[in-house]
Formats: sequence, C-alpha cells, structure tokens
Amino acid sequence: MKERICQTCGCSLSQENLVRHRIIPESVATGAGISGARTVALCPNCSQEVQNWYAKKVLHMNYDEVTRRFKPKSPAELVKEYEGVYKTFVRYKKVALKI
Repeated sequence: MKERICQTCGCSLSQENLVRHRIIPESVATGAGISGARTVALCPNCSQEVQNWYAKKVLHMNYDEVTRRFKPKSPAELVKEYEGVYKTFVRYKKVALKI
C-alpha cells in the first residue's frame, strides 16, 4: 500500500483515501477555456473544509451600482476567485497547524 501526503495539512494516508481535488471546478474551467485544470491530493477532512470555504467565499455575482442589479461574474473572474480562496485556505491551514 503506497502512502501519500495531503498537500494541505501534511497527514499521511493510503493513496486510495486521498481525494483528488480540482482547485477550479470543472464547469468553471471549461467556461474559461482551461483544459486540465490543476488538481491537488487532499485528505477527506481538508477536501470537505475547502469545499465549505468555496461555498462561503466564492461569490458568483457582482453588484452593479449603476444598474442596481447583480450580474454574473465571467469565467475568468471566477477562476481568479477560486484560486485566491484556495491559496488563502492553504495559508490558514499552515498557520493553524504551524507547518
């Protein structure tokens, strides 16, 4: 059984127990014209935690002050937002775990 390490918290698990996590969801990557978006190996806990961060921190709409309406973000804007949230999550985990 081959051991692998979670790329966020550093815990060691068997390869079967790690989750292959897409930093940018496939639908967003496709919309932005990105093929083969970057993936990372995460433990189930970190995978669930980063999904929760995405749900809370990635905003799919911008508020337009002029029209006073919400407008959807472009795929390129969403790519930047997902990448930013993931980077912030990794920094948070490293500080929390003092890695």
